[in-house]
Amino acid sequence: MTGSVPVGKVRDWLLAGVAIAFLAVVRAGVLQERDPYWQVRAGTENLAGLPTIRPDSWSWAPVEGPFVQTSPWWNDVLALAWQAGGFAGFFAVGFASVLCYGLIALGLSRALGARGLPALAGVLVAVLPVLPMLSPRGALVAQTLFLLAMGLAHLSVPHLARIATPVGVVALASAGFGVAVLGIGIHLSWAVLAPALVVAVVILLSLTPSVPARRTLAFSAALAVGLGAGVVSGPYGIQVFRLSRRVQDAASGVVLEWLPTWTPGLWPRWVPVATLALALCAGSAAWLWRHRDLRDDGRLPLAAALLCVAAPAAVAGFFTIRVLGLALLTMAPLVAAGATVVVDRLRLRAFDPGSRAHPRLRHWMGGRPWRVVVTTVLVLVSPLVFVAGSRLGRPVAETAALASLPEGCRLVSDPNAAGAVLLLRPDVPVWIDTRADYWGRERNAEAIRLITEGVDRTGALDRATCAMLVDNPGLPPSALAARLDADPSWSRVHADGAATVWTAQP
Repeated sequence: MTGSVPVGKVRDWLLAGVAIAFLAVVRAGVLQERDPYWQVRAGTENLAGLPTIRPDSWSWAPVEGPFVQTSPWWNDVLALAWQAGGFAGFFAVGFASVLCYGLIALGLSRALGARGLPALAGVLVAVLPVLPMLSPRGALVAQTLFLLAMGLAHLSVPHLARIATPVGVVALASAGFGVAVLGIGIHLSWAVLAPALVVAVVILLSLTPSVPARRTLAFSAALAVGLGAGVVSGPYGIQVFRLSRRVQDAASGVVLEWLPTWTPGLWPRWVPVATLALALCAGSAAWLWRHRDLRDDGRLPLAAALLCVAAPAAVAGFFTIRVLGLALLTMAPLVAAGATVVVDRLRLRAFDPGSRAHPRLRHWMGGRPWRVVVTTVLVLVSPLVFVAGSRLGRPVAETAALASLPEGCRLVSDPNAAGAVLLLRPDVPVWIDTRADYWGRERNAEAIRLITEGVDRTGALDRATCAMLVDNPGLPPSALAARLDADPSWSRVHADGAATVWTAQP
């Protein structure tokens, strides 16, 4: 039938979707990120009527200044899921957040001309190096909204060429305002993503021949005004940019994702990833330059818009690991489209009448064998995916140890371990957790010094009555653990190879 989609292509996209769903199950089921645990508690308090900016009540040693949530509305969503189904609800929301990113990335890659299986390969090439950032937290949801907005803008540009300019101005200003209010409520990063969206839409409009220059200017200005008004109308008001700076100042140099890629001990892991991001950007830019005359091809403006957001982030990613994640997650649709281009070129060579390609190569370039391979892999890994998903995002390492904490004790722990305590043992106040922006650079640095060197300049151990450390097999033993074991005023009350708990002697 004319206009129908070949069955093989539909099957390829279904396989790609299933693979992304499997990845979402694993990332939501085996949760390495600890922020979502305290975010559930924060959201629960928000729903109970507490202001989103409030004095801290979770610590026995709070610092100056209020606790300001950087993802208040996402915290509320997590809390609603928790209230509805406990860890099952928590897992469901986490699964949906990762799945939505993956499906939108696939959708944008299809808009760029990618096919199902090469698109899956390209998305995985971009995503797997920054897999820790593919987790159910507000930053990922904010970036997913950003990519969705880019996709909707791409679909809307042809219509903007036909409607009256005043109508388009009002529509873009209103849409920008709504998206920005939602985005900044989901995560503070929309203070940066909003200007990036303006840049992307300017490129989309500028590279679309049917949109005159005057309309491009008017529409771009309307979107910028709408987005700017939306950002300052969110939970933080006009303080949003000052808060963004505060977050960066508190985390730079002490929180892993804010460190540069060349940090000792981290560079073997992250310098190659940053180099890969730059190489992918360079390859995409070269393709766009060779095809710059294809302005009538709707794929070209979208590819250029994605690249102009991802490329600066890839460069900045050398200096801040967090931004490297933004670059590769934004670039995933481009890499997927590039993978399709590479496969198409190999296929043309294999089936060229003058080619001397081996028959087996032609067999594999036909496409059908890869459907069998991908289907087989998905079937084989499905039991492992089920096992990972069955954990439902529970903090397995900490759970058994939590019962050993005396009621109401004052806890000293590594920041990650405190997340599960805040959710599952709210009676136990903490010394520090992963709210790096609240604690500030000084407390974050003191926590690192205490855990790694056993140096206690603040007297935290003199005031604490319990301690908990999660064992990290890939890291050397904590100096704090050795100090607690050597101190007769502390005694071990739990050790199971996953976490250790000490209590102070009365």
